[in-house]
Amino acid sequence: MRAHEWIAVAYFVYLAVAAFAVPLASDPRRRIVVSAALVVATVLGLARLGEFHGAVVLRDWMPLAYILLGYWLPALFVTAPDQAFERALLALDHRWFGREGLTTFAARAPRLLIELLELAYLFCYPLVPIGLACLSVAGSHEDIERFWTAVLLAAFSCYGVLPWLPTRPPRATEGTSVPPRSRVRPLNLRVLGRASIQLNTFPSGHAAASWATALAVGVSLPSAGLILGLIALGISIGSVLGRYHYAADALSGAALAVLAFVVSRFL
Repeated sequence: MRAHEWIAVAYFVYLAVAAFAVPLASDPRRRIVVSAALVVATVLGLARLGEFHGAVVLRDWMPLAYILLGYWLPALFVTAPDQAFERALLALDHRWFGREGLTTFAARAPRLLIELLELAYLFCYPLVPIGLACLSVAGSHEDIERFWTAVLLAAFSCYGVLPWLPTRPPRATEGTSVPPRSRVRPLNLRVLGRASIQLNTFPSGHAAASWATALAVGVSLPSAGLILGLIALGISIGSVLGRYHYAADALSGAALAVLAFVVSRFL
């Protein structure tokens, strides 16, 4: 099996074991365990197919499904947010930016900057497949393997913390609203309303996966990596300014991505 496949198996086994280690209703526990078992069986089944062309393509692209399921399942553990941790994260934001600092900046910043940051945040969803597509076209098999090792390590490390530190995003907790100066923001909120688990991941899975993608692609394709890195920077800043994430989420997510990238170079 490839390194990233071992990471996927370890993560979903961890979720299945955790489902029995905490008090859960039978329905969410069953959904977690069955879903985790299906993913593990899929990973093992694809590994047994070997390295012929069709199997290689499947094994290169299936982690996109693992990431989605790995994001949704931890939410089944959560029955209530950790309000003490929410207050701590919010207090850090207020200490760094002032109680109304971000709201004031969002109201006064150039409209174009606000639009670009909201657009960048929207790209947190397609950024990983875009990075994979770049490597599929111009990279090597080894590049793709190291890409997935970095991205899965970064993303799963964020998602795996959610059952123990569940929080709501700052836009739902601080009682202030971001001025509606962006045409992209309603689309972001609509996507979050339909696809999000309505919980905040600490560290930020969006920041972690985006930075890991940019770093992993940039090693082989510097120009593409630079573009993706600028988008990842926009995602991190936009997530805080738009109150999708706390600043500590974005910073720790970026730091975790760097660590995951370094680890991927040795596996």
